[in-house]
Amino acid sequence: MDVGALESHIGGSVVQRGDDRYESVRRAMVWNALKPARHPDVIVHVADDADVVAAVRFARDHKLRVAVRGGGHSWCGAALRAGGMLIDLSRLNKVSIDAAALVAVAQPVVRNRDLARQLGAHGLAFPLGHCSTVPLSGYLLSGGFGWNAGAWGPACFSVRAIDVVTADGELRTADGENDADLLWAARGGGPGFFGVVTRFHLQLYPLPRAITSSRYIYPLERLAEVVDWTSSMGSQLPAAVELVLTLAAAPLELAQRCASSNGMACTVMATAFVDTPDQARTALAGFEESPMARACLWKERNRPTPFDELFADMDRLFPEHHRYLADALWSNAAPAEVIGTLREHIGAAPSAKSLVLCIVPPPPPPDAPPLPAAAFSMVGRVFILCYAIWDSAGDDAANHAWHRRAMELLEPFASGHYVGEADIAGTPSRAIRSFGPANWERLERLRRQYDPDGLFHGFFE
Repeated sequence: MDVGALESHIGGSVVQRGDDRYESVRRAMVWNALKPARHPDVIVHVADDADVVAAVRFARDHKLRVAVRGGGHSWCGAALRAGGMLIDLSRLNKVSIDAAALVAVAQPVVRNRDLARQLGAHGLAFPLGHCSTVPLSGYLLSGGFGWNAGAWGPACFSVRAIDVVTADGELRTADGENDADLLWAARGGGPGFFGVVTRFHLQLYPLPRAITSSRYIYPLERLAEVVDWTSSMGSQLPAAVELVLTLAAAPLELAQRCASSNGMACTVMATAFVDTPDQARTALAGFEESPMARACLWKERNRPTPFDELFADMDRLFPEHHRYLADALWSNAAPAEVIGTLREHIGAAPSAKSLVLCIVPPPPPPDAPPLPAAAFSMVGRVFILCYAIWDSAGDDAANHAWHRRAMELLEPFASGHYVGEADIAGTPSRAIRSFGPANWERLERLRRQYDPDGLFHGFFE
Protein backbone atom coordinates (compact mmCIF):
# COMPACT_ATOMS: atom_id res chain seq x y z
CA MET A 1 0.00 0.00 0.00
CA ASP A 2 1.68 3.19 -1.23
CA VAL A 3 0.38 5.85 1.15
CA GLY A 4 2.94 8.26 -0.31
CA ALA A 5 0.79 8.41 -3.44
CA LEU A 6 -2.14 9.58 -1.33
CA GLU A 7 -0.07 12.10 0.62
CA SER A 8 1.28 13.62 -2.60
CA HIS A 9 -2.26 14.37 -3.76
CA ILE A 10 -3.68 16.00 -0.61
CA GLY A 11 -3.02 19.16 1.36
CA GLY A 12 -3.10 17.27 4.62
CA SER A 13 -0.79 14.54 5.90
CA VAL A 14 -0.66 10.77 6.32
CA VAL A 15 0.74 8.61 9.12
CA GLN A 16 1.10 4.86 8.62
CA ARG A 17 1.36 2.20 11.29
CA GLY A 18 5.07 1.55 11.83
CA ASP A 19 6.06 5.20 11.40
CA ASP A 20 8.08 6.64 14.28
CA ARG A 21 5.34 9.07 15.25
CA TYR A 22 2.43 6.69 14.72
CA GLU A 23 1.76 5.83 18.36
CA SER A 24 1.77 9.44 19.57
CA VAL A 25 -0.60 10.38 16.73
CA ARG A 26 -2.85 7.40 17.43
CA ARG A 27 -3.12 8.25 21.11
CA ALA A 28 -3.92 11.87 20.28
CA MET A 29 -6.99 10.70 18.36
CA VAL A 30 -8.85 10.15 21.67
CA TRP A 31 -9.40 12.90 24.27
CA ASN A 32 -9.88 10.34 27.04
CA ALA A 33 -6.57 9.42 28.74
CA LEU A 34 -7.85 5.82 28.87
CA LYS A 35 -6.87 4.77 25.34
CA PRO A 36 -8.42 1.78 23.56
CA ALA A 37 -6.01 -0.85 22.25
CA ARG A 38 -7.19 -0.52 18.64
CA HIS A 39 -4.80 0.44 15.83
CA PRO A 40 -5.82 1.71 12.38
CA ASP A 41 -3.37 0.95 9.57
CA VAL A 42 -3.25 4.54 8.36
CA ILE A 43 -4.36 7.92 9.76
CA VAL A 44 -5.14 10.69 7.28
CA HIS A 45 -5.29 14.29 8.50
CA VAL A 46 -7.41 16.05 5.87
CA ALA A 47 -7.23 19.75 5.10
CA ASP A 48 -10.38 20.24 2.98
CA ASP A 49 -13.22 18.52 1.15
CA ALA A 50 -10.96 17.43 -1.70
CA ASP A 51 -8.71 15.62 0.77
CA VAL A 52 -11.70 13.74 2.15
CA VAL A 53 -12.73 12.66 -1.35
CA ALA A 54 -9.18 11.53 -2.12
CA ALA A 55 -8.91 9.61 1.15
CA VAL A 56 -12.23 7.80 0.65
CA ARG A 57 -11.33 6.85 -2.91
CA PHE A 58 -7.91 5.61 -1.81
CA ALA A 59 -9.55 3.51 0.89
CA ARG A 60 -11.96 2.02 -1.67
CA ASP A 61 -9.14 1.17 -4.06
CA HIS A 62 -7.10 -0.49 -1.31
CA LYS A 63 -10.02 -2.18 0.47
CA LEU A 64 -9.45 -0.29 3.70
CA ARG A 65 -12.45 0.13 6.00
CA VAL A 66 -12.91 3.74 7.06
CA ALA A 67 -13.57 5.34 10.44
CA VAL A 68 -13.97 9.07 11.00
CA ARG A 69 -12.70 11.25 13.84
CA GLY A 70 -14.07 14.69 14.65
CA GLY A 71 -12.69 15.96 17.93
CA GLY A 72 -11.94 12.60 19.54
CA HIS A 73 -14.35 13.19 22.44
CA SER A 74 -16.12 9.85 22.15
CA TRP A 75 -15.59 8.35 25.60
CA CYS A 76 -15.15 4.84 24.21
CA GLY A 77 -12.91 6.01 21.35
CA ALA A 78 -15.39 5.06 18.63
CA ALA A 79 -13.15 6.51 15.89
CA LEU A 80 -10.27 4.16 16.72
CA ARG A 81 -10.88 0.83 14.99
CA ALA A 82 -8.66 -2.16 14.36
CA GLY A 83 -7.08 -1.85 10.92
CA GLY A 84 -8.24 0.25 7.99
CA MET A 85 -8.11 4.02 7.63
CA LEU A 86 -8.92 6.72 10.16
CA ILE A 87 -9.86 10.06 8.58
CA ASP A 88 -9.11 12.87 11.02
CA LEU A 89 -11.19 16.04 10.46
CA SER A 90 -9.54 18.19 13.14
CA ARG A 91 -8.40 20.88 10.67
CA LEU A 92 -11.95 21.54 9.44
CA ASN A 93 -13.11 24.23 11.87
CA LYS A 94 -14.53 27.16 9.88
CA VAL A 95 -17.95 28.81 10.25
CA SER A 96 -19.92 31.17 8.03
CA ILE A 97 -23.01 32.93 9.41
CA ASP A 98 -25.94 34.45 7.55
CA ALA A 99 -27.56 36.36 10.40
CA ALA A 100 -30.48 37.62 8.31
CA ALA A 101 -31.42 34.11 7.20
CA LEU A 102 -30.77 32.60 10.66
CA VAL A 103 -28.43 30.06 9.11
CA ALA A 104 -24.83 29.02 9.76
CA VAL A 105 -22.64 26.66 7.77
CA ALA A 106 -20.11 25.01 10.04
CA GLN A 107 -17.33 22.56 9.40
CA PRO A 108 -17.34 19.47 11.65
CA VAL A 109 -14.73 20.39 14.24
CA VAL A 110 -16.05 23.80 15.25
CA ARG A 111 -16.20 23.60 19.05
CA ASN A 112 -19.16 24.56 21.17
CA ARG A 113 -17.51 27.54 22.86
CA ASP A 114 -16.22 28.95 19.57
CA LEU A 115 -19.58 28.60 17.84
CA ALA A 116 -21.37 30.18 20.80
CA ARG A 117 -19.09 33.21 20.71
CA GLN A 118 -19.33 33.68 16.98
CA LEU A 119 -23.11 33.37 17.01
CA GLY A 120 -23.38 35.55 20.10
CA ALA A 121 -21.72 38.42 18.25
CA HIS A 122 -24.79 38.38 15.98
CA GLY A 123 -27.30 37.93 18.82
CA LEU A 124 -27.88 34.33 17.74
CA ALA A 125 -27.66 30.89 19.30
CA PHE A 126 -27.81 27.17 18.59
CA PRO A 127 -28.64 24.18 20.86
CA LEU A 128 -24.98 23.57 21.70
CA GLY A 129 -23.53 20.66 23.64
CA HIS A 130 -22.89 21.08 27.34
CA CYS A 131 -19.07 20.97 27.29
CA SER A 132 -17.12 23.78 25.65
CA THR A 133 -14.43 21.74 23.88
CA VAL A 134 -16.70 19.20 22.22
CA PRO A 135 -16.95 19.80 18.44
CA LEU A 136 -20.09 19.62 16.35
CA SER A 137 -19.42 16.45 14.39
CA GLY A 138 -19.95 13.61 16.84
CA TYR A 139 -22.37 15.68 18.89
CA LEU A 140 -24.75 16.37 16.00
CA LEU A 141 -24.42 12.93 14.44
CA SER A 142 -25.41 11.39 17.78
CA GLY A 143 -28.53 13.55 18.07
CA GLY A 144 -27.15 16.45 20.09
CA PHE A 145 -28.92 16.41 23.46
CA GLY A 146 -27.58 19.79 24.63
CA TRP A 147 -28.46 23.09 26.25
CA ASN A 148 -32.10 24.19 26.21
CA ALA A 149 -33.26 20.98 24.56
CA GLY A 150 -36.72 21.49 26.05
CA ALA A 151 -37.32 24.57 23.91
CA TRP A 152 -34.99 24.02 20.95
CA GLY A 153 -35.11 20.22 20.83
CA PRO A 154 -32.11 17.96 20.26
CA ALA A 155 -29.63 19.76 18.04
CA CYS A 156 -29.91 17.31 15.14
CA PHE A 157 -33.42 18.64 14.45
CA SER A 158 -31.83 22.03 13.70
CA VAL A 159 -29.55 20.57 11.01
CA ARG A 160 -31.09 21.68 7.71
CA ALA A 161 -28.59 20.04 5.38
CA ILE A 162 -25.20 18.35 5.30
CA ASP A 163 -22.33 18.21 2.84
CA VAL A 164 -21.13 14.62 2.90
CA VAL A 165 -18.65 12.38 1.11
CA THR A 166 -20.28 9.01 0.57
CA ALA A 167 -18.77 5.57 0.07
CA ASP A 168 -18.60 6.06 -3.72
CA GLY A 169 -16.18 8.96 -3.15
CA GLU A 170 -18.64 11.65 -4.20
CA LEU A 171 -19.34 14.90 -2.35
CA ARG A 172 -23.08 15.50 -2.03
CA THR A 173 -25.37 17.99 -0.34
CA ALA A 174 -28.22 16.22 1.43
CA ASP A 175 -31.28 18.22 2.45
CA GLY A 176 -35.02 17.78 2.58
CA GLU A 177 -35.25 17.43 -1.21
CA ASN A 178 -31.96 15.88 -2.30
CA ASP A 179 -30.68 12.68 -0.69
CA ALA A 180 -33.15 13.22 2.14
CA ASP A 181 -32.37 9.73 3.45
CA LEU A 182 -28.77 10.78 4.10
CA LEU A 183 -29.94 13.79 6.10
CA TRP A 184 -32.33 11.54 8.04
CA ALA A 185 -29.47 9.17 8.93
CA ALA A 186 -27.10 12.00 9.88
CA ARG A 187 -29.67 13.31 12.37
CA GLY A 188 -28.77 10.88 15.10
CA GLY A 189 -27.08 7.99 13.28
CA GLY A 190 -24.03 8.38 15.52
CA PRO A 191 -20.63 6.76 14.93
CA GLY A 192 -22.32 4.22 12.67
CA PHE A 193 -23.09 6.90 10.06
CA PHE A 194 -21.94 5.80 6.59
CA GLY A 195 -20.25 8.92 5.26
CA VAL A 196 -17.93 11.81 6.11
CA VAL A 197 -19.80 15.03 6.87
CA THR A 198 -17.69 18.05 5.90
CA ARG A 199 -20.27 20.77 6.65
CA PHE A 200 -23.43 21.15 8.69
CA HIS A 201 -26.06 23.70 7.61
CA LEU A 202 -27.64 24.91 10.86
CA GLN A 203 -30.91 26.58 11.75
CA LEU A 204 -30.19 29.37 14.26
CA TYR A 205 -32.27 30.98 17.01
CA PRO A 206 -32.33 34.37 18.75
CA LEU A 207 -29.88 34.36 21.64
CA PRO A 208 -31.71 34.42 25.01
CA ARG A 209 -30.48 37.69 26.51
CA ALA A 210 -30.84 36.78 30.19
CA ILE A 211 -29.79 33.14 30.65
CA THR A 212 -30.07 32.64 34.41
CA SER A 213 -29.40 29.74 36.79
CA SER A 214 -30.27 28.80 40.36
CA ARG A 215 -28.44 26.06 42.26
CA TYR A 216 -29.20 24.14 45.44
CA ILE A 217 -26.87 21.63 47.14
CA TYR A 218 -28.09 18.82 49.41
CA PRO A 219 -26.53 15.92 51.32
CA LEU A 220 -27.00 12.56 49.62
CA GLU A 221 -29.14 11.42 52.55
CA ARG A 222 -31.92 13.62 51.18
CA LEU A 223 -31.60 12.35 47.62
CA ALA A 224 -35.04 10.72 47.48
CA GLU A 225 -36.74 13.92 48.66
CA VAL A 226 -34.71 16.03 46.25
CA VAL A 227 -35.56 13.88 43.26
CA ASP A 228 -39.25 13.77 44.14
CA TRP A 229 -39.22 17.56 44.44
CA THR A 230 -37.37 18.20 41.19
CA SER A 231 -39.49 15.67 39.30
CA SER A 232 -42.62 17.46 40.46
CA MET A 233 -41.10 20.81 39.57
CA GLY A 234 -39.96 19.58 36.18
CA SER A 235 -43.48 18.80 35.06
CA GLN A 236 -44.52 22.38 35.83
CA LEU A 237 -41.56 24.28 34.37
CA PRO A 238 -41.61 26.20 31.10
CA ALA A 239 -39.91 24.37 28.23
CA ALA A 240 -37.09 26.94 28.31
CA VAL A 241 -35.96 25.86 31.80
CA GLU A 242 -33.39 23.07 31.88
CA LEU A 243 -33.22 20.98 35.04
CA VAL A 244 -30.07 18.97 35.88
CA LEU A 245 -29.18 16.95 38.99
CA THR A 246 -25.54 16.15 39.70
CA LEU A 247 -24.31 13.55 42.16
CA ALA A 248 -20.69 14.51 42.73
CA ALA A 249 -18.16 15.71 45.28
CA ALA A 250 -19.42 18.58 47.43
CA PRO A 251 -17.52 21.89 47.37
CA LEU A 252 -14.67 21.89 49.89
CA GLU A 253 -16.52 24.20 52.26
CA LEU A 254 -19.40 21.68 52.44
CA ALA A 255 -17.38 18.46 52.46
CA GLN A 256 -17.52 18.03 56.24
CA ARG A 257 -21.30 18.31 56.21
CA CYS A 258 -21.38 15.50 53.62
CA ALA A 259 -18.87 13.27 55.40
CA SER A 260 -21.37 10.44 55.89
CA SER A 261 -21.51 9.98 52.10
CA ASN A 262 -17.75 10.22 51.50
CA GLY A 263 -18.01 13.94 50.72
CA MET A 264 -20.54 13.46 47.92
CA ALA A 265 -23.58 15.70 47.48
CA CYS A 266 -26.57 16.27 45.22
CA THR A 267 -26.75 19.54 43.27
CA VAL A 268 -29.91 20.79 41.58
CA MET A 269 -29.34 23.32 38.81
CA ALA A 270 -32.20 25.01 36.97
CA THR A 271 -31.33 27.24 34.01
CA ALA A 272 -33.82 29.57 32.33
CA PHE A 273 -33.12 30.54 28.71
CA VAL A 274 -35.08 33.79 28.69
CA ASP A 275 -34.71 37.42 27.61
CA THR A 276 -35.13 39.49 30.79
CA PRO A 277 -34.26 39.19 34.50
CA ASP A 278 -37.95 39.44 35.33
CA GLN A 279 -38.72 36.48 33.09
CA ALA A 280 -35.92 34.54 34.77
CA ARG A 281 -37.18 35.27 38.27
CA THR A 282 -40.68 34.19 37.26
CA ALA A 283 -39.46 31.01 35.58
CA LEU A 284 -37.33 29.98 38.58
CA ALA A 285 -39.62 31.26 41.36
CA GLY A 286 -41.14 27.86 42.05
CA PHE A 287 -37.81 26.58 43.35
CA GLU A 288 -37.35 29.34 45.90
CA GLU A 289 -40.94 29.15 47.09
CA SER A 290 -40.66 25.44 47.90
CA PRO A 291 -39.86 24.23 51.44
CA MET A 292 -37.08 22.11 49.90
CA ALA A 293 -35.21 25.29 49.02
CA ARG A 294 -34.89 26.06 52.72
CA ALA A 295 -33.53 22.58 53.47
CA CYS A 296 -30.42 22.87 51.30
CA LEU A 297 -26.83 23.17 52.51
CA TRP A 298 -26.13 26.02 50.10
CA LYS A 299 -27.90 27.90 47.35
CA GLU A 300 -27.29 30.45 44.65
CA ARG A 301 -30.30 32.22 43.20
CA ASN A 302 -30.78 33.82 39.79
CA ARG A 303 -27.14 34.00 38.72
CA PRO A 304 -26.61 35.35 35.19
CA THR A 305 -25.06 32.47 33.26
CA PRO A 306 -24.34 33.29 29.61
CA PHE A 307 -22.98 30.41 27.58
CA ASP A 308 -19.38 31.03 28.64
CA GLU A 309 -20.46 30.64 32.28
CA LEU A 310 -22.51 27.53 31.54
CA PHE A 311 -19.53 25.97 29.78
CA ALA A 312 -17.22 26.86 32.68
CA ASP A 313 -19.58 25.22 35.18
CA MET A 314 -19.77 22.04 33.12
CA ASP A 315 -16.09 21.89 32.17
CA ARG A 316 -15.09 21.86 35.84
CA LEU A 317 -16.78 18.47 36.13
CA PHE A 318 -14.71 16.97 33.30
CA PRO A 319 -10.99 17.69 33.81
CA GLU A 320 -8.57 17.07 30.94
CA HIS A 321 -5.83 14.42 31.01
CA HIS A 322 -7.92 12.03 33.09
CA ARG A 323 -9.12 8.49 32.55
CA TYR A 324 -12.86 8.11 31.89
CA LEU A 325 -15.49 5.44 31.70
CA ALA A 326 -18.91 6.65 30.60
CA ASP A 327 -22.32 5.20 29.89
CA ALA A 328 -25.84 6.57 29.57
CA LEU A 329 -29.43 5.42 29.54
CA TRP A 330 -32.98 6.63 29.21
CA SER A 331 -35.61 5.45 31.66
CA ASN A 332 -39.37 5.77 31.91
CA ALA A 333 -39.43 4.71 35.56
CA ALA A 334 -40.03 7.15 38.40
CA PRO A 335 -36.90 9.35 38.62
CA ALA A 336 -36.64 8.92 42.41
CA GLU A 337 -36.58 5.14 42.02
CA VAL A 338 -33.93 5.22 39.27
CA ILE A 339 -31.58 7.76 40.82
CA GLY A 340 -32.11 6.55 44.37
CA THR A 341 -30.58 3.23 43.33
CA LEU A 342 -27.18 4.98 43.18
CA ARG A 343 -27.28 6.83 46.49
CA GLU A 344 -25.00 4.49 48.39
CA HIS A 345 -22.97 3.56 45.33
CA ILE A 346 -21.95 7.12 44.45
CA GLY A 347 -20.79 7.56 48.04
CA ALA A 348 -18.53 4.53 47.60
CA ALA A 349 -16.84 5.79 44.41
CA PRO A 350 -13.07 5.12 44.55
CA SER A 351 -12.47 8.51 42.91
CA ALA A 352 -13.97 11.74 44.25
CA LYS A 353 -14.02 13.03 40.66
CA SER A 354 -16.59 10.48 39.50
CA LEU A 355 -20.16 11.69 39.05
CA VAL A 356 -23.67 10.99 37.85
CA LEU A 357 -25.75 13.47 35.85
CA CYS A 358 -29.51 13.29 35.62
CA ILE A 359 -31.55 15.40 33.21
CA VAL A 360 -35.32 15.54 33.63
CA PRO A 361 -36.65 16.98 30.35
CA PRO A 362 -39.97 18.80 30.43
CA PRO A 363 -42.85 16.96 28.78
CA PRO A 364 -43.65 18.24 25.28
CA PRO A 365 -46.70 20.50 25.10
CA PRO A 366 -49.81 18.82 23.70
CA ASP A 367 -49.86 21.19 20.71
CA ALA A 368 -46.19 20.63 19.82
CA PRO A 369 -45.63 20.15 16.07
CA PRO A 370 -44.21 16.81 14.92
CA LEU A 371 -40.44 16.57 15.06
CA PRO A 372 -38.40 16.56 11.84
CA ALA A 373 -37.61 13.17 10.37
CA ALA A 374 -34.50 11.74 12.03
CA ALA A 375 -32.76 8.56 13.04
CA PHE A 376 -32.70 9.97 16.59
CA SER A 377 -35.65 8.28 18.23
CA MET A 378 -34.87 7.23 21.80
CA VAL A 379 -36.01 9.46 24.66
CA GLY A 380 -37.58 8.88 28.04
CA ARG A 381 -38.77 10.37 31.28
CA VAL A 382 -35.28 10.72 32.73
CA PHE A 383 -31.76 10.70 31.23
CA ILE A 384 -28.92 9.30 33.36
CA LEU A 385 -25.20 9.62 32.59
CA CYS A 386 -22.64 7.85 34.77
CA TYR A 387 -18.92 8.73 34.68
CA ALA A 388 -15.95 7.19 36.44
CA ILE A 389 -13.14 9.78 36.38
CA TRP A 390 -9.65 9.17 37.75
CA ASP A 391 -6.04 10.04 36.92
CA SER A 392 -3.81 7.04 37.65
CA ALA A 393 -3.54 3.78 35.72
CA GLY A 394 -2.95 2.07 39.05
CA ASP A 395 -6.59 2.78 39.95
CA ASP A 396 -8.03 1.28 36.76
CA ALA A 397 -9.37 -1.92 38.30
CA ALA A 398 -11.22 -0.21 41.16
CA ASN A 399 -12.83 2.36 38.88
CA HIS A 400 -13.79 -0.19 36.25
CA ALA A 401 -15.47 -2.28 38.95
CA TRP A 402 -17.29 0.73 40.40
CA HIS A 403 -18.58 1.89 37.02
CA ARG A 404 -19.63 -1.60 35.96
CA ARG A 405 -21.61 -2.01 39.17
CA ALA A 406 -23.26 1.39 38.74
CA MET A 407 -24.58 0.39 35.32
CA GLU A 408 -25.71 -2.99 36.65
CA LEU A 409 -27.78 -1.17 39.27
CA LEU A 410 -29.34 1.09 36.62
CA GLU A 411 -29.91 -1.52 33.92
CA PRO A 412 -33.30 -2.81 35.23
CA PHE A 413 -34.70 0.70 34.71
CA ALA A 414 -33.31 1.25 31.20
CA SER A 415 -35.70 1.80 28.33
CA GLY A 416 -32.89 2.64 25.91
CA HIS A 417 -29.58 4.44 25.47
CA TYR A 418 -28.09 7.57 23.90
CA VAL A 419 -25.56 6.58 21.26
CA GLY A 420 -23.38 9.65 21.85
CA GLU A 421 -22.59 8.74 25.48
CA ALA A 422 -23.28 5.01 25.75
CA ASP A 423 -20.44 2.50 25.93
CA ILE A 424 -21.13 0.98 22.52
CA ALA A 425 -17.61 -0.47 22.37
CA GLY A 426 -17.92 -2.38 25.64
CA THR A 427 -21.56 -3.39 25.10
CA PRO A 428 -22.38 -3.26 21.35
CA SER A 429 -26.09 -3.94 21.95
CA ARG A 430 -26.30 -0.41 23.36
CA ALA A 431 -26.20 0.86 19.75
CA ILE A 432 -29.35 -1.02 18.74
CA ARG A 433 -31.11 0.14 21.91
CA SER A 434 -30.32 3.77 21.08
CA PHE A 435 -33.01 3.76 18.39
CA GLY A 436 -36.64 2.86 18.02
CA PRO A 437 -36.97 -0.53 16.24
CA ALA A 438 -38.29 0.96 13.00
CA ASN A 439 -35.56 3.60 12.97
CA TRP A 440 -32.83 1.00 13.53
CA GLU A 441 -34.16 -1.11 10.65
CA ARG A 442 -34.28 1.93 8.37
CA LEU A 443 -30.76 2.99 9.38
CA GLU A 444 -29.38 -0.45 8.54
CA ARG A 445 -31.31 -0.54 5.27
CA LEU A 446 -29.87 2.84 4.26
CA ARG A 447 -26.38 1.65 5.18
CA ARG A 448 -26.74 -1.22 2.72
CA GLN A 449 -28.06 1.19 0.08
CA TYR A 450 -25.39 3.90 0.39
CA ASP A 451 -22.48 1.68 1.42
CA PRO A 452 -23.14 -1.74 -0.13
CA ASP A 453 -19.53 -2.86 0.19
CA GLY A 454 -19.22 -1.90 3.86
CA LEU A 455 -16.49 0.69 3.32
CA PHE A 456 -17.36 2.58 6.51
CA HIS A 457 -17.15 0.93 9.88
CA GLY A 458 -20.62 0.58 11.36
CA PHE A 459 -21.28 0.20 15.05
CA PHE A 460 -19.15 -2.20 17.03
CA GLU A 461 -20.08 -5.84 16.53
